[in-house]
Amino acid sequence: MRSTGALGMSVGTSLAFEGQGAADIVQADTVLFNLHTLIRNAHQSYEKTDKEAFDANTIAENVSSDLRLIGDWIDKSRNRKPIQMVVYCPDYDELSRDFPKAKLWGAKSDKQKAYVKLDEAVVKKLKDQYGKLINPQRRGMPEYIGRGIVLTHHVVDLTFVKGVGRLFLLESHTGLIKPFTLWYTKLTGGSELHYMPFNRLTIQVFGDRSTNFQTSSLGIRELVKKLAQDHKWTSATTLSRIRSTINGLPQSVDKAGLLLML
Repeated sequence: MRSTGALGMSVGTSLAFEGQGAADIVQADTVLFNLHTLIRNAHQSYEKTDKEAFDANTIAENVSSDLRLIGDWIDKSRNRKPIQMVVYCPDYDELSRDFPKAKLWGAKSDKQKAYVKLDEAVVKKLKDQYGKLINPQRRGMPEYIGRGIVLTHHVVDLTFVKGVGRLFLLESHTGLIKPFTLWYTKLTGGSELHYMPFNRLTIQVFGDRSTNFQTSSLGIRELVKKLAQDHKWTSATTLSRIRSTINGLPQSVDKAGLLLML
């Protein structure tokens, strides 16, 4: 049986709009939704043993319903404020081109492989249904207007964004809205990395809870932690300052490897 929230959406999606950040959502100029995240939330709204959890037609219908309900919620809550709603769909098969030195996650178990096939099938059905209303992306997310809020569990999307001060991450289930200074929490072991900025280097080193990236070796992780602590990095430290820190290291395999990840 499918679990839905108070707003009638798949529970993970519904809770994003029921949380304390609901008032912030309607103050945004653009609200972006990763289609893969809406699919995941619909899939997870079923018990693991429920056959409907892996039925592409059922999940596609659930996501379609969620999108209609999201649109209705935004329309009723925005108080005449213009808000652009964008659904985008990145192609994560291309990540190896953008992160050639990363240890990327791949489906291994039968259930993981079945979910990958489900996601592909549902994406195709929804693209056929909605056409140009779904914005295909080779990587990251589309450009957005003004203050943006994005619902995505593929946090690699955030590494391609310029002007991160205008973008906030909306979490499924918790409904928390996080500025870029809190994105470190999406790294593997992020609760202990409060001094670590979130960017294309750190997502490769620490991983993103095996959504797209696995963690690097313990030696590399410890090296980056020491660099961060010795050079007083914070969650707001820029990539250019990180590059400068790494360039200041003596020549070594580790230095060369880190520079290749930038």
